[in-house]
Amino acid sequence: MNLHLRNVICALFFFSFILNVSAQEKKITGVVSDSSGPLPGVNVILKGTTIGTETDFDGMYSINAKQGDVLVFTFVGMQAAEKTVGSGSELNVLMQEDSNLLEEIVIVGYGTSSKKDLTGSVATIGVEQLQDKPVANVTQALQGKTSGLQIVSTGGRAGDATQISIRGNGSLSASNNALYIIDGVPQEDMSGISPEDIKSISILKDAASTAIYGSRASNGVVLIQTNRGGYQQDISVSFNTSYGFQNIIKRPSLLDAKGYKQVLDAARVNYEQDIASGALDAPKDPTVLTPLPNSSYNTDWLKLVLRENATVKRHQFSISGGGENTRAYLSASLYDQEGIIKEDTYKIGRVKLNLEQKMNDYIKYGVNSYFSYSEATPFADDNSTYQPYSRALGARPDVSPYDADGKIAVHNFVNPLFAFERQVTDKWQNLGGTLFLDVTPIESVVWHSAFSGNIRSNRYNRYDAPNTRRGLNGDGVPTGYGLYSTENNRDYLIENTVTYTDKYANDKLKLTLLAGHSFQQWDYESAFVAGENFPSSDLNWLVSAGEINQGESFFRSMALESYFTRLQMSWDSKYHFMVSTRYDGSSKFTKENRWGSFPAASLGWTISNEKFFNVPAITELKARASFGYTGNQTGISYASGQSLIGSGENYDQAPGLAATNIFNPELKWEKGEALNLGLDITLFDRIDVNLDYYEKETQDLLSRVNVPQESGFRTMLANVGNISNKGFEANVNARIIEKEDFKWNFGANFSYNDNKVLKVGAESGQYTTGFASIVKEGSSLGSFFILESAGVASEAYTYKKADGTDGQTVAAGDMIYVDHNGDGQITDADKKVFEGGIAPIYGGFNTSVEYKGFDLSISGQYSLGKKVYALFKEDGLNGGAVGAPSYSENMLTEMLDYWTPTNTNASNPRPHLSSEISAWNTQRSTRYLEDADYLRISDITLGYNFDFLKDSDVKFIKSLRLYAQVRNPFTFTKYSGADPEVSYVDQAAQGSQDRTDGSKIGAGVDLGGIPNVKSFLVGLNVKF
Repeated sequence: MNLHLRNVICALFFFSFILNVSAQEKKITGVVSDSSGPLPGVNVILKGTTIGTETDFDGMYSINAKQGDVLVFTFVGMQAAEKTVGSGSELNVLMQEDSNLLEEIVIVGYGTSSKKDLTGSVATIGVEQLQDKPVANVTQALQGKTSGLQIVSTGGRAGDATQISIRGNGSLSASNNALYIIDGVPQEDMSGISPEDIKSISILKDAASTAIYGSRASNGVVLIQTNRGGYQQDISVSFNTSYGFQNIIKRPSLLDAKGYKQVLDAARVNYEQDIASGALDAPKDPTVLTPLPNSSYNTDWLKLVLRENATVKRHQFSISGGGENTRAYLSASLYDQEGIIKEDTYKIGRVKLNLEQKMNDYIKYGVNSYFSYSEATPFADDNSTYQPYSRALGARPDVSPYDADGKIAVHNFVNPLFAFERQVTDKWQNLGGTLFLDVTPIESVVWHSAFSGNIRSNRYNRYDAPNTRRGLNGDGVPTGYGLYSTENNRDYLIENTVTYTDKYANDKLKLTLLAGHSFQQWDYESAFVAGENFPSSDLNWLVSAGEINQGESFFRSMALESYFTRLQMSWDSKYHFMVSTRYDGSSKFTKENRWGSFPAASLGWTISNEKFFNVPAITELKARASFGYTGNQTGISYASGQSLIGSGENYDQAPGLAATNIFNPELKWEKGEALNLGLDITLFDRIDVNLDYYEKETQDLLSRVNVPQESGFRTMLANVGNISNKGFEANVNARIIEKEDFKWNFGANFSYNDNKVLKVGAESGQYTTGFASIVKEGSSLGSFFILESAGVASEAYTYKKADGTDGQTVAAGDMIYVDHNGDGQITDADKKVFEGGIAPIYGGFNTSVEYKGFDLSISGQYSLGKKVYALFKEDGLNGGAVGAPSYSENMLTEMLDYWTPTNTNASNPRPHLSSEISAWNTQRSTRYLEDADYLRISDITLGYNFDFLKDSDVKFIKSLRLYAQVRNPFTFTKYSGADPEVSYVDQAAQGSQDRTDGSKIGAGVDLGGIPNVKSFLVGLNVKF
């Protein structure tokens, strides 16, 4: 054969072999990411000869393809990316953010909606804003993240919860808490999930969005969807860990022993001078005027109770992946926190498993489950006698904390260290999950059936040893005391929905129809037993008690059944319409008032899609309007509307029965109606603006009213009163710079809420509550009812009556209060209402900068128009008040600026040992009411992504990020207390259907509770 011919044949054979090989399918793998790291849930479509092969994965993908095939990668909020398969087997993709955010898919009640078709007021919070946050509860990471969402941390205890409000507070006795929906299941709180488990969060704010949840949605809805694995996804493993320390956000300044003696000596001298002048009579007990002796002690009680550099640790591990018909996500996390108070600890471990299986093209089933275990050593509430922090604020500095034997000393005040003698453990175990089945009998119809259940059990053990202060009985005998209690709370939910989705008129008309039924039942079981006479301080279980003298157990149950439907339509991406209704029945009410109907409707108009619209600067413009009704029955007793007789009442130890409440057959739901007007704007493809105005009124408030005492009761629950919330919200997010190596984003939100109590059940139109709070028609919740201070009298001051004659006289150096009724004296009739316990204006901001591998983010929150009544200052500025042998509690250093004949412009009145004078000078007044506006930098995070790993031989590590973070480093405020973000009392660790949230009506009172913390930590995120 000719040599040239042979060469040609060989060449043809070689090229045909190459073409044949290149045409063979091979496994293509890679990582799909954005600037922050791998993206979970990305879809990949294989185009070419096999159009439509689709899968989703958790940042890493594996798919069969041939050289030359085109892979199309899509992700919500990102621009689609097309990549051609080359000769290699690895293809990594970096996706860019899509400026048209109105195309996002948003989680709504019982389904999803594209953001461009959305007609309600729904806020979405990016998962990246929740990551790397050292918080015990997800709600703490949501502070300042979106408008309308007001979150207040309850304090600096380990594991402390938060108080959350969406668009104000609309209830008095019923709950003001939002409804949490996690993977479609209503939950009492968000303690069972870690921030790393969350895939998306939606905040439903208006009635059009929330009415689908009917009687439980009056305070807004927080929708959470957790992570899932991806079909045809290789195993993806991630590990996140952080370690840091925490300290008190601000340390109060207290008098030392020298300053304490100075004030007490001045108080004694002032008393003696008033006696000498005849202004006051001598005390019945002359020892009161005994001078305070010099002391060699100068005890810093705060140092003894506060923990320096309390540690906080967080570890989270997750694994996800899937095959052709199966996908799974498994995570485990541990959060371990020391409180800033010694002995205060909180630990919680969580396990999350989501599993899904396709049986065929028509049937899919799975399970979403979780387990959490927490253990804490809690302290009593803020107003408890033994709370160590508030006790340390008042403990005298001139005495020793210990006696000669080295034991905790007994003084004429409560020694703060006694709090550490009590042995307490509080353990919770939460187990829950959902079994679901999705059936698609025809292409446009999906039947979803789910059974969910939660079990929450608690074990609380308290022991006061015989050799402790609280281990003494009433006669001072060391008996010891023990208490053991358990709770077993269960609920289950059965839910079925059918969803029909289709397009008509050449795909111009999009239609979604939902219909469903739901039934949920709650069972609460509780018991406790107590005993005393322990033979030894080392035996701390009740089996060792010589006497079991207390015990109780009870069971309560309630149920809610619902029918609901919703219709959504959109025409030509311009006109949008939604109408829904829910019909709820609650076992808490009588049959006549059991059922309530909650309809809603909304409209949307995408103006920018009209042909006549031609404004180059405005990329997207959409107007929204909605109106609807919601209800509330959470937070009232399990059978509030029922006529009940309880057992256990006794006379002379005899068992018996007695009515437990006054039967009110007319009791029914609270019902709220809400209007919302909104505008969504995108400018220059870079700036997104959302504006909303709303009006919301709660009617038929569930509240207690007074009844004649001959009934045997003092109050009765009834539907009385109305509360109004009106407001304006704005969100702005800007992508200022978007370059390959440099990005800068900025976001801010603003909320204004005008809260007014329109009507209450009292004939007077008002009632007082708590220490200084009032609920009054025409005023907002969180109002104070106190005297108005006019400062310190620089010289003797005489009040004038209306006729001009002299009234009460105030000595120089004492407080002056405003005589509002002009009768010449100060009484309760002169008290006035002051608003501001709940801030009317609040918001937050965030900014992030990325340069190559570095990233820096800063976020903060603010509050305007807020007032705090510093109740702890009534003692902290009492001016001595008590003489020998008791003497006064300690005071704040600002007490040193007190009135003297040479310091007449002092901020505080003269110290005085007379109870008459000190009571006058410390009346509840605006002397203790302070402006508490604040701006807090809540988070500063600096991180670095090690990009060199992509080109290294360490192929098993897909990404590695190291970061340092500071939480709450700066707070700018005029408030003189430890923390302007103050609440009335701490929230319970666990919520329930019949737990009242009355803290909002007494908001803004600072009892000297444990303030928030600031923390510093370092962390590491690794993906394999």
